[in-house]
Amino acid sequence: MSRYSYLLLFPFGFLIWGCSPNSPETAKTHIPVNWEFEKVDSLQVDILGSPVLADVEFGKVLIYDTQSREFLILNLEGDIESRFTKEGDSFDNFGFPLLLPAFLNENQVMIPGTLGLFIYDLEGNLEAKIPHPEVISGSTFTNFPGYSIDYLKTEDNQLILSKSFRIYESYIGQIEFYSRFKALEVLNLDDTTSRAWIPFPEDSRFKNGNGYIQSDFEPYFSADQTGVYLAFAGEPRLHQFAWSGDSLSYQQTLDLKLPDFAEITGQPLEKLADVGVSTNLSTAAIRKVSLWGDRILILFYPGLSTEQAEAVSMEFQNGNRDEALAMRKSFLGDRKVGMAVVDKASFQQLGIIRFPDWVNPNGFVRDGEDIWFQKAFNPDVEEDFLKIYKVKLVEK
Repeated sequence: MSRYSYLLLFPFGFLIWGCSPNSPETAKTHIPVNWEFEKVDSLQVDILGSPVLADVEFGKVLIYDTQSREFLILNLEGDIESRFTKEGDSFDNFGFPLLLPAFLNENQVMIPGTLGLFIYDLEGNLEAKIPHPEVISGSTFTNFPGYSIDYLKTEDNQLILSKSFRIYESYIGQIEFYSRFKALEVLNLDDTTSRAWIPFPEDSRFKNGNGYIQSDFEPYFSADQTGVYLAFAGEPRLHQFAWSGDSLSYQQTLDLKLPDFAEITGQPLEKLADVGVSTNLSTAAIRKVSLWGDRILILFYPGLSTEQAEAVSMEFQNGNRDEALAMRKSFLGDRKVGMAVVDKASFQQLGIIRFPDWVNPNGFVRDGEDIWFQKAFNPDVEEDFLKIYKVKLVEK
């Protein structure tokens, strides 16, 4: 199995950020809490390639193989209930994947690709194709477990949520990109209208005049019937928004305390003039935001700073691979992936969780109170199976 990202390189609605006495939240008292992951169950499926855990819901598990482009639907005992592949020039091929697929309901799965949002039944028959608001010429795809498109049913609407792929006739090497950018695409499934929400706030580092690559500002979010919680990858802040019909209004911001989280400062815009869309999995980044009961879980990778990543990249470009790897290892030291826990009601950070060594810490899937992880990646063995664990997060 491979845990690396796939990379493709290619040269309406509005939201107002308001000022609030609660923004940003930095002065609340820290409450020390100890948490542990406890195994509840596990399942295993035999499969070659690069399978990744995409979603768990409705008593089913969705696996997507990024190598063969195969969808596998399992029951909770690990038995394959159906599988299908989408490739070639067929009318129902979604193109290059933009996010992992997810269950839309107990009978359908959905995946956003460069050719649109595609909805299939569990046997792979195309049931709907919804075009993107803008033609997509390229994007990054990162196969972190659980980094999927999302569905939400509110009192008034059926909504599909994903990161927005709009570029507004600009690109990352232009200052205009950062003033036009919006993070979240909200598609109303009832009438297929789509609106983009959540720009960079005025005090964001992403509006400091520098340029950033996609992995620096990748939006990660979680939503429920009350609102949306969102963070930009390289900025350790959590933003809260409330639903107003199918619109969003800003509520507050929490500055997160993430141990060893390196500084992402960006690069001069001219250095990104010919870069197009790119990503760097070595730099510091938030990699998931997930609502879990009355808590919000924020997975983060401390990673390299912009300056350190540039130094490593220069060694690689000069053909000094061994030196580059040694430099990266030296910079990273003993930094490890962690997860911040935030109380939803008080919007206060409660603590930091470290991951056990038996899980892949790059992502997870939440199903109700249960959390699902892939087995830890083994770089020395080409495994012909995928194993996933159902765990409980227990307060000690």
